[in-house]
Amino acid sequence: MAWSFHRVTVLGFAGVAVLAGVLVGMPVAAASDAPVTATAPRREMSDLVRMPKSELEALYLASPSATPPSGFVPGRAIKSPGSRFTVANSRATRLAWQGKIFRNDGTMINRVLGGARAIPADVYEGESLLDGQPSLILDYSRSKLWPDVRDELREVEPGLYLGLMYKGKPAQQKMFFTLDARK
Repeated sequence: MAWSFHRVTVLGFAGVAVLAGVLVGMPVAAASDAPVTATAPRREMSDLVRMPKSELEALYLASPSATPPSGFVPGRAIKSPGSRFTVANSRATRLAWQGKIFRNDGTMINRVLGGARAIPADVYEGESLLDGQPSLILDYSRSKLWPDVRDELREVEPGLYLGLMYKGKPAQQKMFFTLDARK
């Protein structure tokens, strides 16, 4: 019995010594070392289309103002977010509205019906009607078809935009939409 106790004790001390040697040899993290973070999966327009209204509003409120993208940017309408018809409605709306074409002169025009251009807007930074914070404004006030419409955009991640559409006087939020300049 004494022999096995001695053997276990020696092996135990040897194991502790090996473990201590491993720990001493490990690199030590400094305060200046950047933490390791998992990257969030890349969001797609289809992800935004599937979000309920409360999540879309929270995402919009948490996002910075956008700089205008350039050229044609595909889009998806998000009417009645969170309802069982939202995704189907977004697909159906895509037949009529494909996105927006941003021009270098501070204007934008919608792309509709497979490539036609309609309903221009002025593009500038201004205060959001939702929270008073900076947003990219698409102002249709000079448009003959929709003079009482205003869109706002924020960039929810690089190249992916979430927009709010307002209509009427006083302006009432009518729907959300998303644009993807990464494609």
